[in-house]
Amino acid sequence: MSAGGSAQVETGARGAAVRSWRRSLRSWGARLLPADDTDDSTARWVVPAVLIGAVAGLGAAALFGLLHLCTGWLLESVAGYRPYRTSAEGGFRTPAGSDRPWLVPLVAAGGALTATVFALWLAPEARGHGTDAAIAAAHHDPTGMRGRVTVVKLVASALTLGSGGSGGTEGPAAQISAAFGSVIARRTGMSREQARTALVIGLASGVGAIFRAPLGGALLGAELLYRRGMDAKVLPKALIASVAGWLVFGACFGFTPVLGSHPGQAVSSVGEFVVVAVVGVVAGGAGRLFTACFYAVHTRVEKRARGLLARITAPTVGALLVGGLGLLVPGVLGTGYGLMEAVTQRQLLMGLPLAVVLALPLAKIVGTALTVGSGGSGGIFGPGMVVGAGVGAALWRLAEPLGIAPHSPLVPVAVGMAACLGSVAHAPLGVLVMVAEMLGDASLLGPGILAVLCAQSVTGRTTLYRSQLERIGAGPSPVTEATPPEVVTAPAPHTRVAPMRRKPADADPVAVKPTDPMPK
Repeated sequence: MSAGGSAQVETGARGAAVRSWRRSLRSWGARLLPADDTDDSTARWVVPAVLIGAVAGLGAAALFGLLHLCTGWLLESVAGYRPYRTSAEGGFRTPAGSDRPWLVPLVAAGGALTATVFALWLAPEARGHGTDAAIAAAHHDPTGMRGRVTVVKLVASALTLGSGGSGGTEGPAAQISAAFGSVIARRTGMSREQARTALVIGLASGVGAIFRAPLGGALLGAELLYRRGMDAKVLPKALIASVAGWLVFGACFGFTPVLGSHPGQAVSSVGEFVVVAVVGVVAGGAGRLFTACFYAVHTRVEKRARGLLARITAPTVGALLVGGLGLLVPGVLGTGYGLMEAVTQRQLLMGLPLAVVLALPLAKIVGTALTVGSGGSGGIFGPGMVVGAGVGAALWRLAEPLGIAPHSPLVPVAVGMAACLGSVAHAPLGVLVMVAEMLGDASLLGPGILAVLCAQSVTGRTTLYRSQLERIGAGPSPVTEATPPEVVTAPAPHTRVAPMRRKPADADPVAVKPTDPMPK
């Protein structure tokens, strides 16, 4: 037999093996979850939820580990800059200025350039903050997320944030984990509704793992798809998956709360509750400003950066500017999670100049808008918390001389985190519980509820995630198995719809066109 014939036989055998493997997966999935959704009980979801959660936990661990390596190599070794670090990242530490400050903006720009080229080459949908793409997929095409997104998003985000770009890890973790759920659903032949559940619990477990907050992650998965209400049906399955992801992540990096453990920080006077309410109102305003600034940059870049060169240049220039800003205001470079822990400590917060404390929220807003809004890979969930923490810290500094602030800034900082993000993400319960888990203090829930309610009175319908539906059952069009979700405009009578598919990352509706009249 010729060499060409042998190659064809080998290729055919390999293809047959792949087809056999896929049939086995579908058979396994059918045994676990009936395709007609006749039994969607939590008991039938235990094994799939544990599998999805464990894989999502591994993805979150890979993101955390790679980000740690990139930060140590790019920011610390090359640029000589040591950023804030949380207790869960190997021990809390404060930043140290660089002896080569001129390198910091260049390293940030180089990381953004490399990450952008990598993402555009392999998976353009991995650019940006990722959570909106996962929400859009859950509503419109739950089996459509590509497997390569997991690797591309992981590498691009680690490069962007590890080189100094301002962003968070939640968005990448959400998109990576949601993609895992989508791929597993597709490979095992799940029905559309089951695939949606798999995607959502993947998202929940990834976020819960990266923030070491399994209950908050599960609640977030149930809330994040809608501006009003939550999907209670998915909550038990999300909790199973989130706990599995948390256990896997913790086995790799430990179970220490992200911002350390701060038990027993209760509000003890009426004056302190007044401070909490004021923090909630101001944090809500900061959330609106954060959302407006982010989408102002994002919309402008999307309109003007049409060509390939412009799409590469925009995040590179944005990162260059962020690198310069980060030299002036601490906590702008990278995730800024260490800054949140720093401002919970009275001695460290009092040691910062008041002007710097007041500038923290605005600087993080601008830095994140320039990094992620311009097309860089990173999340906007974490920065929303950092902005809220900055608001709480600033108001505590202003109230402390008046004698009405708590002795410790922890409560204002924590409720600021929950109020700023929970109000504009329309996930108040999930974010509030997540903040309590990140700080290891359940007593924060009471004052946190007051702050979030005050913040929601300011933010209204403003949302960080434009792919959210108004409420369960609402949507641009009915979603059925026979009608693809990309079709959002009702067709004329007696016409057949020819859907125009869009790129996976594009959540905007597209038009439909009538074709030949349907036979009467």
